[in-house]
Amino acid sequence: MDNNTEAAAGIDEALSAIRTELAGLHAQSKFLNEVVDRLHAENEQLRRAGSKATVQPALRELIKLADDWRSRAAAIREGADSAQLCADVVEDVTLVLERQGVEAFSADAGAEFDRHEHRAVGTQVTEDETLDGRVAEARRPGYRSDERVVRFAEVVVYKVATGG
Repeated sequence: MDNNTEAAAGIDEALSAIRTELAGLHAQSKFLNEVVDRLHAENEQLRRAGSKATVQPALRELIKLADDWRSRAAAIREGADSAQLCADVVEDVTLVLERQGVEAFSADAGAEFDRHEHRAVGTQVTEDETLDGRVAEARRPGYRSDERVVRFAEVVVYKVATGG
């Protein structure tokens, strides 16, 4: 055999080894893609099941609340005290929120305004400088879930009158 024939045979042998290696890598890649696809599908299935399990208690609470409102509508038609019925609904919703891990909080009049918990919805002019920046009135409660404020308490804040 001459040098060219030996070189060609060496190249053919190297190419054959490369083809075998590529076929193995292709098979391995296909297997890994199938595993990833299966794991992704299982993960999605678990996520949906977890989501349903989390939402189900809230759905039951909302259904009960809808039923309670139907009963109260009938009571209103019969002349019941509307203000009391509204207060009852607020109490029911507060209980639903508590069962879902959400707690209501309010700002006390005279407390220092805290931008991490309060949202100023108005100001009230005062001559007393010690009241400046303090809560004059709480308008709506705030809500927390896991120590994180979900909604700020809405407050009116005292502001010292400036001479003009």
